[in-house]
Amino acid sequence: MTIEAFDIWTEDDVAEEAGDRPRLPAGWAGPAGPGIDVSTWPRSPRTGQPMLHCFTLWLPEAYRRHGPDLVAVAVFQWEDELYFRDPSPQVTAVIAGTSAGVVAPGHPFWAELAQARPHPRLRIADDGVASLLAMVWLTEAELNGPRVARPAAAPSLADGEFDSTSWRARHGQYGSLWLVPRDDPNAGVAPVSFPSDGDAYVDVPDRFDVFHAEHLGGTCMSPDGVRDGLSPWYIEVSRLGGISYGGDLDIALDLDSSAFLGDLSTAVSFPGIDKS
Repeated sequence: MTIEAFDIWTEDDVAEEAGDRPRLPAGWAGPAGPGIDVSTWPRSPRTGQPMLHCFTLWLPEAYRRHGPDLVAVAVFQWEDELYFRDPSPQVTAVIAGTSAGVVAPGHPFWAELAQARPHPRLRIADDGVASLLAMVWLTEAELNGPRVARPAAAPSLADGEFDSTSWRARHGQYGSLWLVPRDDPNAGVAPVSFPSDGDAYVDVPDRFDVFHAEHLGGTCMSPDGVRDGLSPWYIEVSRLGGISYGGDLDIALDLDSSAFLGDLSTAVSFPGIDKS
């Protein structure tokens, strides 16, 4: 199997940036989610808020690390400085089938929350700063099915939460996504910050001139260096679909590890898997 690395471009830029290189249609960035059951849309474990969809990305065969039939990933985010706290009493009550203490009980958020269940291939992790990220592995049917709108948001934000929808609309990169192969010596190689002569990973001094910052595999583009333990099979993004990490930093999502944010996270949950 030939292993390649790819730049990730939106529709607005691919024609100009790809030149005569081939391009592969690879999903989209924007608020609409993939064709999953809307009741499995990822939610904040603390407040039940439906997370914001950032992007859905089709994966070439070498990057399908959780099975050949899982052909894409969808990435969601929700900003919450208090993500580490236990679920609110109102959320716990609704999930338990009561409405004790619920504010605005007729609001559609509560009815949809009562029907919510985790997607069977959902991972949720914190970014170590002030938000939660979710990754859902998708089948071909979920990737190509009708796109799903975000469920109703709660009638009010809880302390610590921030709905960044308007910020994302101003600063995010949106639209259809394309993978464009890049001639990258580090395709299929685990990145390291300071490669030595004995490392398979090599430094590319002019990487910012020849490679795009948002990419699949290959040379790490973060000016802050490589995250420890990152596998060769990762997505690195900054503003794709409005995703945000630490203000305006790059973030790497590891496709080969269930702990997809690695040591950035204090906790990773698998709410769709029964561990009993």
